[in-house]
Amino acid sequence: MEVIGKSRGQVILDGSLDRVYPFFADQKKILSFNPFCKEVSPTELDHVYRWDFEITDPQSHPIHLIFFVEQIEHPWPDSSGGQIFWKDYPVIVEGEMPDEHTFIGKAQGEMLLKPLSLHQTFVDVSMKIHVDFAVPILLKFFPEPVIKLMSEAAMSLGMQHVSRKMLERIRQEFQCTVLDATNFGSAVVRD
Repeated sequence: MEVIGKSRGQVILDGSLDRVYPFFADQKKILSFNPFCKEVSPTELDHVYRWDFEITDPQSHPIHLIFFVEQIEHPWPDSSGGQIFWKDYPVIVEGEMPDEHTFIGKAQGEMLLKPLSLHQTFVDVSMKIHVDFAVPILLKFFPEPVIKLMSEAAMSLGMQHVSRKMLERIRQEFQCTVLDATNFGSAVVRD
């Protein structure tokens, strides 16, 4: 079953683009604000990182999610703004996963940063997370629509929790105004 989580946030930060852009370009720092992220490490490939996350399933078993993500930065000329992209980097796993609770996910993100003045920067962040996982044996006793609803609810709540926690930590660095277009998290399930 594939679960897709999405979130989007638009904020105005009291900080110059010269300060805000490097802050958001630092994957290790930004993802350290995510309570489920355990480690961000560079790979042997330029600009490709491995993200390790840990959550728990309904039976309190740890679920390990691994993402391989390429970061592409596009600063605009004359300090007029820029974009940072996180793109899923396709990885082929040879053999089996180390255990039945480890999954490779896909992550995509886009951050648009534009100065509004010398001391304010507009930031538009959108994220999409894909996780394809096997339904735990205990849950197979539930009808499929119930499993889908439970999975969507869990991913939606997880995305909302992470978005709020990350925003709390960003607010420790910058004064911040959250705009109405912000969607802290939602999810859908695909078969």
